[in-house]
Amino acid sequence: MIEPNAVTPAAKPRGCLFYGCLTAVVLLLIAGLLGFLAVRFVRNKINSYTEAQPLKMPTTKMTDADFQILQQRVKAFAGGLEQGKGLEPLILTEDDLNALLARSADTKALADKVYVSLSGNEVKGLVSIPLSGLGWLGKGRYLNGNATFKVSLENGVLIVTAEQIQVKGLAVPETVMSQIRRENLAKEAYQDPKNAAAIRKVESIRVENSQVTIKARAGN
Repeated sequence: MIEPNAVTPAAKPRGCLFYGCLTAVVLLLIAGLLGFLAVRFVRNKINSYTEAQPLKMPTTKMTDADFQILQQRVKAFAGGLEQGKGLEPLILTEDDLNALLARSADTKALADKVYVSLSGNEVKGLVSIPLSGLGWLGKGRYLNGNATFKVSLENGVLIVTAEQIQVKGLAVPETVMSQIRRENLAKEAYQDPKNAAAIRKVESIRVENSQVTIKARAGN
């Protein structure tokens, strides 16, 4: 996996859905998955699958006023979940997700390393990970790639699966992808009791029409 000083934010996440922790969960999964590939797959082909320069991530333009409104929506939804109140679904766009990533204390360390996009019912991630954690082998090298994910939550189970991954424009071999597709990449989220408790209060998470819709469980 990736060394802590490579991409992990200094601040400890404060519970799922707090300050858009959904964003953090999905994006850390992307970074973690490509980090796994860096160690298990790229190590033997370091020059073929890495680059000497990081990717420049797209920027999301959101005014301070709009971001404050977004924060208020997310905080209100998270507060309602904690109190078991009836809530309207929380709807997040691609710009919302990336603004939360770039400006929230828990995730802003990833802002120049990960960019998320929504396409139909898919979540896509553009990633640029420094490989200094691999020692001399990864010094001055970057794992630049993109991945396509399916994200859903049904019956209290958060499911994130990788559909396609490319590194430096090269598709990960199907022999590797066939194994990865069988994995629920969100299973680590349940190791944090706060995350697990929050997930149990959510009825569904759906990615449709290039939006993420989070619906609270009635009477949670």
